[in-house]
Amino acid sequence: MKRKDEFRDIYQSNSHDLEKDFTPQVAKELVEQRRRDLQRTHTRSIALGGLAVVIVITIISLVAHNVLTERNISTKVPTKERVFIPRHTLPLDAIWVLDYRLSSEQMNLDVELGEKSLSVDWVKKAAYHIIMGEQAMALQEMDAALEHFNYVVKIYPDIEGLHRAMGILYIYHEEYEKAAKHLEKALSEKETFSVVNNLGTAYIGIEKYDQAKKHLLRALELQPEDPICHKNLALLYRKKENVDSAIFHFEKYIDLKPNDVDTLQTYALYLTQQEKWEQAAEFLTELTQEVTDVAPIFFLLAQVQVQNGKEALALDALQRGIQLVDPNLALAWMSREEFLGVRDSSDFKSLITELEIATDSLNHIQ
Repeated sequence: MKRKDEFRDIYQSNSHDLEKDFTPQVAKELVEQRRRDLQRTHTRSIALGGLAVVIVITIISLVAHNVLTERNISTKVPTKERVFIPRHTLPLDAIWVLDYRLSSEQMNLDVELGEKSLSVDWVKKAAYHIIMGEQAMALQEMDAALEHFNYVVKIYPDIEGLHRAMGILYIYHEEYEKAAKHLEKALSEKETFSVVNNLGTAYIGIEKYDQAKKHLLRALELQPEDPICHKNLALLYRKKENVDSAIFHFEKYIDLKPNDVDTLQTYALYLTQQEKWEQAAEFLTELTQEVTDVAPIFFLLAQVQVQNGKEALALDALQRGIQLVDPNLALAWMSREEFLGVRDSSDFKSLITELEIATDSLNHIQ
């Protein structure tokens, strides 16, 4: 009975003191934790808000900058473009032109034909344009270079050391009469390979072939292994219809410059024009072993082999050429009259059929 009463007292008694059972230390820790959480949330909110304000201000600034920039560009008055001359590319004795350019534009020195006096102003102006012209040539700005050099020649027509460069510039512009005139003056000053070779080129341009031959042969004496001279002689003899000499210099040039694909094609075409079919076939066969991705070479080889009566080799060359070009272009090549001799063969007809199918497929895709 006692144990029963004890159990009853434990579960049913109202003598339990809740005030004593509650632990104040635990409550304070919870409050403090809650306070710290609120403080962190508050700090995070302030940081995110500040970041958002910065982003908005940045975007507004960029938009305003772009609007103002576009407005300034649209209203900007166009000014004359100035040629930039990097200071580090000029020799020390030429740096002065950077400052002289601005003052020279204020001198108002009109240049008319006729020799000028050896005054400080004119000498400086001529020197300024010489340096600017040389700089323009170095930067491959041929028009600007020619303009500067012409200015110098107007000031001092008999100036030396400038005519070679002017002759080269006129050849570049295909003004061969003017080129020959300046190169003759340069030759009278000093004979160099460059002057003589370029003079021969200028005379080819104005179809004075005897004078061209004279100067090019002299250039060859000065530098027997120069490839450009051999190329010029090949061009000269081709125009003079001296086939054997043209072929000799073409082959000499190709030996010296074997990677010039354009000249290789020019020479191969020249052989076909002269109906040198066997020689052309041999040359083109060797060429296609080195140059494997130029379709016209393979089509030309096919035409040559047709002329040689070698149908199988012609079709092999055609097959390779077709793989390198659009089907429409391949059909255009194969429609030439040079292929009349093989047009009725079954292999040729099969190639035509394949190309027509490929062309139809491309047209449907488009």
